[in-house]
Amino acid sequence: MNFSEQAPSSEWADLKREGEEIAEAWFKPEGEPFTLVFRVPRDRFEVDDLSQQLTLEDLLKAADVSNEEVESWDHLDESHPGLDGTNPELQRLLPSPPADATHLTVAVHLKPPAHTAAGDDAVEQDVPPERWQALEVLWKAILGIEAGIDSLRHSMESLRNEMEAEFRRSLAADEKVHALQADVAQWNKAKSRVHYALPRVREFIHRATWAQTVPERKRLEELFRTHIEPRVPFPGMDQEREKLEHLQKDRQVLAAQGATVYQECRGITSEIQRAVSTLQRNAADRARNKRSAGREKGKYY
Repeated sequence: MNFSEQAPSSEWADLKREGEEIAEAWFKPEGEPFTLVFRVPRDRFEVDDLSQQLTLEDLLKAADVSNEEVESWDHLDESHPGLDGTNPELQRLLPSPPADATHLTVAVHLKPPAHTAAGDDAVEQDVPPERWQALEVLWKAILGIEAGIDSLRHSMESLRNEMEAEFRRSLAADEKVHALQADVAQWNKAKSRVHYALPRVREFIHRATWAQTVPERKRLEELFRTHIEPRVPFPGMDQEREKLEHLQKDRQVLAAQGATVYQECRGITSEIQRAVSTLQRNAADRARNKRSAGREKGKYY
């Protein structure tokens, strides 16, 4: 299918994979000729078989749209650049819709056809300083966000090691004997949260490590060094600015997600440490009381 020739939708169209309806699609919402909207029902996210859950790549394939045609896409509070089809997020399972929603809505923004992209074959020779400054500010903002993400990644790696150590921690022999059952239960409950938090920590570390190695990011860095910084005009400046803006937004979302995961995991670690501290203190008190009772009893023999 040539998307540019696709007529705008007047109603939701069924989207099928191997004969099974998996979602609905709306082509070219009013005023957005290069947008495709998917609507995935909640029951698609409630199946136990992971192979039945969907990625954006699955939806695109069902709509006969290639990954390379994707400029960017949005769902929930996330926004991702297409990166010429190389973004691994295309193959990531879609997140569940909010608790009060019946569907997950994904808006996909496609690249305009080459013949409609004004100025692609021409290089503007007289570029106002404000345009150069805007591009420089965008790139430096991206670098600043990436520096924060990298710092957060290092902190997250240390926190992951700390959480794993707390999860593996066992009680000393005396603590096992004298610990209150309620304290042990509270400690185990706090530790059980590590099992659910660690995958999110590992995912953020993986995404933060990958972030600076994607081809599109490297291309934009090269563009900055060879054109933007020395202010050498190049074709498609407006399109490149949009790509920088998408990259900036993607980094902002990643940084916000990482900060949320870090704060949650720091809270889990503190909760475990408080629980084990309470357990140890109460166990020591019980042991001391038992010894005192034994000595008092011995005086009467």
